[in-house]
Amino acid sequence: RPARQRSMTLLSWQREGFKPPAQGGDNEEFKEKAAKILPAEIRMFSGCRDEQTSADVSNTSSFGLPADCGPGGAGGACTNAMMLSLSKKPNPSWIELLDDMRDVLGEKGFSQIPQLSSSREVLLKSEFHLKQESGPTKALFIGINYVGQQGELRGCHNDVIQMKQFVTKAGYDEEKMKVLMDDGEHEEPTHANIIEAIRWLTHGAKPGESLFMHYSGHGGRLPDDNGDEADGYDETVVPVDYQSADQIRDDVIFKELCAPLPKGCLLTVVMDCCHSGTVLDLPFSFSCGEDSSQKVHNGTMPHMPINANFNWEKAIKVASAMFKAYQRGGMQAALTAGMRSFGQK
Repeated sequence: RPARQRSMTLLSWQREGFKPPAQGGDNEEFKEKAAKILPAEIRMFSGCRDEQTSADVSNTSSFGLPADCGPGGAGGACTNAMMLSLSKKPNPSWIELLDDMRDVLGEKGFSQIPQLSSSREVLLKSEFHLKQESGPTKALFIGINYVGQQGELRGCHNDVIQMKQFVTKAGYDEEKMKVLMDDGEHEEPTHANIIEAIRWLTHGAKPGESLFMHYSGHGGRLPDDNGDEADGYDETVVPVDYQSADQIRDDVIFKELCAPLPKGCLLTVVMDCCHSGTVLDLPFSFSCGEDSSQKVHNGTMPHMPINANFNWEKAIKVASAMFKAYQRGGMQAALTAGMRSFGQK
């Protein structure tokens, strides 16, 4: 019934001509309409803004992580800053975690600014949590070093090992985890395999379920191919076979990862890659620079601000197509419709 009601609302918006909430207008209207488009609670950490690059660290021992945090050696700056912050303060608020990550990055000489984006208006002084109190869990980890290719990285496999240990300790079921790495031992992180793994993660998602996804690898920017990006670029993740299969655009990630999830489902994503600030295209976004952080601490910005560039038309187009198709032919038909809404096969 909730899916049917959501579908009817979105389809009526399409037929009648949807009017996005006015900039600087009623926040309640914005929140209400955002919840109908994306009913699940989705939040994403990224190590930098869209226009920034994210560093691959040659020796993470300089971060001073505890010995049981992972294999050491090379690693991503975002992943290691997050792990160090959580090892020192296991139960931080959202703003405390972001502040600590920024401080760690700055102390190590990195200029990148951590970001948090969400489908909901998060109270930034509330406690960070990775899973719901009860219910099933699933987790997906993708680490790509691009072994033997130009632009080879060194730390992405270590990032996955470290993050998987952390998520397991946080209460996620290790039997319901999937790992993609180009190490000759795990499933290869090809374009097709990454899409299928994301579908595995979201398939059958239910209210009360907690999902997690971690990506460590190259991120990119390509000229926007359908006019839905305010800055003229699509943010991308770069699969191991990108030279033959192309990069995976943010439009596709939104369609596969975010749009299918139901109300009551929780998804947490950590993107340790370049140009990842808004790669999920979510309606709320917070960049944890010093000025923004100060506004949170002094009470002038208690909640995550609205993402002024959130594309309502794209979100409605995808969600409407998927739910209308779901009513006719189930999940596979819905996924196909979502792809067609972007002009893809």
